[in-house]
Amino acid sequence: MTAPVTIAALRDAFGAATAGNGGATLRLTQVLESIGWRGGDAAEASEVAQEIAPALAACVRDGGDLGAMYRQVAEVLRHSGPVLDGSLPPVTDYLPAAAEVVRRFIASAALTG
Repeated sequence: MTAPVTIAALRDAFGAATAGNGGATLRLTQVLESIGWRGGDAAEASEVAQEIAPALAACVRDGGDLGAMYRQVAEVLRHSGPVLDGSLPPVTDYLPAAAEVVRRFIASAALTG
């Protein structure tokens, strides 16, 4: 069972990631790779991680609107992924993936300290 995402958990995970070697971007890159994000016709995981990290940082720094953060992460995923048929689904379709990225980011901090 996974703990719910809270501002406190995100703050702790972000602090642990930024204190470590490579920082939050490296940890986010690893998270994206763990959910199957591969470059190809989409942006590389490291490029996407560089765009996601500021959304997490802003949420931690500004007192935490998790909904806004999830939407920002979803928007990054949407515009960074492949266009399969010439169109893109709405941002809301990316919200589950955004939540999974954040959940795994927090979990990875618990594993690596």
